[in-house]
Amino acid sequence: MSVSSAVEEVMGPTGKSMLESIASEVKSLIFSYLPQESLYCLLLTGPALSEEAAILLYYSPKFRTTYRFAQFVTTVSHSKRYADMVRVFELSDRKEAEDRANGFASWREWKYREIPLYAAQAPPKQLMEPEKKTYKGIHPGTNNLFNKKSVSMPIGSVIHFLAACRNIRRIKLNFACLINDDLIESPKYPSSSISGMVFGSDLARSWTQGSADVESIQPNFLIRHLTRLVKLERIQIRNAPWLTGQDVQVILYNCPSLKKVDFRDSGKLMRDQALVVSGKTARWEIPWAMRGSRKECAATLSTGLASESLGAVSRGSERETH
Repeated sequence: MSVSSAVEEVMGPTGKSMLESIASEVKSLIFSYLPQESLYCLLLTGPALSEEAAILLYYSPKFRTTYRFAQFVTTVSHSKRYADMVRVFELSDRKEAEDRANGFASWREWKYREIPLYAAQAPPKQLMEPEKKTYKGIHPGTNNLFNKKSVSMPIGSVIHFLAACRNIRRIKLNFACLINDDLIESPKYPSSSISGMVFGSDLARSWTQGSADVESIQPNFLIRHLTRLVKLERIQIRNAPWLTGQDVQVILYNCPSLKKVDFRDSGKLMRDQALVVSGKTARWEIPWAMRGSRKECAATLSTGLASESLGAVSRGSERETH
C-alpha cells in the first residue's frame, strides 16, 4: 500500500479525518461515553469536533474542586454561547477546606490568579482525592497564605451562574457550602459579566466605597434569579435554613415548567424553635419541606404558611414577655 493510499484511508477522500466526516449525531453518541477531561481536550481541536464536545461538556458540568467551579462561572458569565448550553447544574457540598487539605487550589486562588503572591502554586508531588486516593490528573496547588480552615464559597458566584444560564432544566443547590457576599454598585467597578453585577468576591484587590456603594447579599437573594428560569423542571434546595413558605410559593408560581421539587432539610430557623402545646414541648412541622411533585408541594403551602405566621407571632409574644 502506498503512502498516499494509506493517508486517504485514514483521512478520507476529502482530506478530512474519518471522525470529522461522520454525522454530528454519531459524533455526539461517541463523545457521550467520554469523561470530562477528554471532552475538554476535544475543545482544543478544530471546530468540526469542538462544537459537539462543548455541547456535551456544558450540558451537565461536574466540578472536582471549588477552583474548577470558579473557572466555570467566569466562562459562562462572559459567554452566552456556553451559558446557553447548560441544562443540569449541581452544586455539591464540597468545601474549600477539603480542597486545601488535599493540596488542591480553591476558588480563592482563582480570584487572585493575576496577583502572583496569592495565585495558585505548583501542585505537590501527590494530590489526594477526598477518599484519600491519589489524584492522577493536573490541577493547580493550594497557596499556603490562605486560611486552610475556610469552608465555603461566596453566593455571588452562584448568582452570576443563574443570571447567565437561563436554559437550566434541573438544578441542585446545597447551601451548607455557601456564604454571604457583597454587591458593589459603583462606577469605579463596572461589570463585564452577563449578570451586570459586581460582587466583593469578584474583586481581587480590596476596594474603598461608601455605605451607599455596597449591599450585603444573603442566600435568599437567589430566589429572584431562580424564578427567572422559566424552563426549570426539577429543583432541589437542601440545607437552606432561611427558606420560607413564601419563597417556595414564589418559585412554584414563577417556574411554569416545574414538575419535581425537593426542599428537605430547609426552613430550620423555624423548625428549631420550641413549640409548647398543652404544657409539652414539641417541634414545628414544615409541610412544604418535602420531596415530591409540584402539585403535592403546592397543596402543603396553605398549612405551611399558616404555621410560619403562627410561629412568628409566638416568637414575638415571647420577646414582649421578656
